[in-house]
Amino acid sequence: MNFTINKMQVSDLDLIANNLESDFDNFWNYNVFKSELENENSKYIVAKQNDKIIGYAGIWISIDIAHITNIVVKKDLRHLGIGSILVKKLIEMSKE
Repeated sequence: MNFTINKMQVSDLDLIANNLESDFDNFWNYNVFKSELENENSKYIVAKQNDKIIGYAGIWISIDIAHITNIVVKKDLRHLGIGSILVKKLIEMSKE
């Protein structure tokens, strides 16, 4: 499966806002998620395939500690290793 991983932007959140619960398990509502994207201590990434979001993940960074906030893959694409790749990327980001 080919996909890209990039820094999540508010425009990415806008793309999935209406599908957070049905496609991704809505852990947070749109406004909480948007404030997370604007928080300088939060880092979020998004996995995209053909310009469609198939997963996302985030961490909070505080000095020398990183805390995973969420890792979510689109329900119909789970068990394909996408979440594992997102975790590896979060670990790389944490080391930086």
